[in-house]
Amino acid sequence: MLKVLIIEDEISIRTIIKKYLSKYDIKCLEAENGVKGLDLFTKNKDSINLVLMDVMMPEMDGVTCTKKIRKISNVPIIMLTAKSEDEDEIEGLEVGANDFITKPFNLEVLLLRIKKLINLDDTNDLELVKEQRSIIKSGKLISLTKKEYLILEYFFENPNMILTRDQILNRVWGIDYFGDDRVVDTNIKRIRRKIDEDKKYIKTSSGTGYIFVK
Repeated sequence: MLKVLIIEDEISIRTIIKKYLSKYDIKCLEAENGVKGLDLFTKNKDSINLVLMDVMMPEMDGVTCTKKIRKISNVPIIMLTAKSEDEDEIEGLEVGANDFITKPFNLEVLLLRIKKLINLDDTNDLELVKEQRSIIKSGKLISLTKKEYLILEYFFENPNMILTRDQILNRVWGIDYFGDDRVVDTNIKRIRRKIDEDKKYIKTSSGTGYIFVK
């Protein structure tokens, strides 16, 4: 089930959006201002697929909240505002919002925007973040250990090719490594638990190694 966080100070708008999205098996979390929204996101960031962010709110506005979320996550963010000035849209996009919709809006249009940003069926929805040694899957930033990251980096450099355990060992652990090559399998299992439980990205080549399908 998809999960959307609605950060909006008007309860009527939150209620309407939540009721509508629930018809499409989308669960909504709610917060009435940026302070509570940021706290709620921080506690649930690993399960939230998208944020609907109002611009004008008490205590902490949407632009500030978006800046703070962007420091810890690349989750898709759609900004909501009652204003139609170009400056508001530019400012929202500059701080990291992915899309912008002006109130009042059509709920069907909102749903289409959400679907566009959350495409769980896309087989190419993985992106390496080298600066943070992490990976983005469907808009969510997923932390990796150093070895997990290096394995995925090697996969990204060699898509659709069989990489043997020895090749992976030499690249990630170094040619002087003398331990058990099953350490590769152990790390692959951990990676799969994080991003590939259905095994659609990392395929096992029996008796040889692995293939990264991209």
